[in-house]
Amino acid sequence: MNPFAHSPEDRVGSLGETVLIGKIKSWLGSASPDSPAGIGDDCSAVLLPRDQSYLLTTADPVIYQRHFDESLAPEDVSQKLLRRNISDIAAMGGTPKYATLSLAIPNHLSIDWLQRFYSALSIEANQRHIQINGGDVSPTENFVGAFMTLIGFAGERILERKGAMPGSRLFVTGTLGGSRLKKHYSFEPRLNEGQWLASHPAVSSCMDLSDGLGKDCAAILYDHCSAIIDSRKVPISADAKTLSATSTRSALDHAINDGEDYELLFTLEPNQDLHSFESEWKGAFATRISQIGQIANRSANQPSVVFSDAGTSINLTGYDPFRTS
Repeated sequence: MNPFAHSPEDRVGSLGETVLIGKIKSWLGSASPDSPAGIGDDCSAVLLPRDQSYLLTTADPVIYQRHFDESLAPEDVSQKLLRRNISDIAAMGGTPKYATLSLAIPNHLSIDWLQRFYSALSIEANQRHIQINGGDVSPTENFVGAFMTLIGFAGERILERKGAMPGSRLFVTGTLGGSRLKKHYSFEPRLNEGQWLASHPAVSSCMDLSDGLGKDCAAILYDHCSAIIDSRKVPISADAKTLSATSTRSALDHAINDGEDYELLFTLEPNQDLHSFESEWKGAFATRISQIGQIANRSANQPSVVFSDAGTSINLTGYDPFRTS
């Protein structure tokens, strides 16, 4: 849906800041509590739970013509915004709780588009027991961006990216690739799975795959380690195969490099009984897990991520928003 309005009376600029903020509060409804926890004060003030050890904070935006375009409904845009932030909390084994949202929007943004965006955000936040505590609105010329900061909590243990020792097994949840069709906005953050992994002492590292396996995998490695991936074990989505039929790239290339999978990449210590771990997982989740490789000591001049099967030749680029070529 085009986010801009043609008629002056349909534009947010016709409302003025005070009226706009009042409408935003009404569109959010019960997802935004009363002040001081919600909109109305200079800051939001919430009580910290005493049974949690860690405060988790993440921030991710959605920007028009970067993270979404006119092919997405405003409901899809708000869903993507909240879920991509939740995915970061999930990767550390936490529980999301409080969010702030700042808008950068032009005067000719459609009131109807913005109402649908916030109304859908309210429904999604309520379903996930997340409060929208406030934010800010700033005028722009033609730029549209929504910037969320999400706060969560975790218990005695959090999952970090680095922690895998040589010999550790490398896993991913779900399937990879196909984000260019739908998954980049229509996905389920692996929240329960992340919390379960954090409770398992043999899980040594974890992160969510936002920029693609080809780029993100290196982020979990110490400098002296390499990830040895068996491309035959990479779980390729049906959408990646569909994309491959019309693109010049293989389905594996899409699965490795497209990004925005929002699956969890994690490692399991080498002394953990694999059969026992997989049985426990299957007893808890319908979500698929796949062992795609292992961590090894890195030899001189060896790349940080390599394929174990010599017949595979794919550049492990992943998605880099700052790369121009």
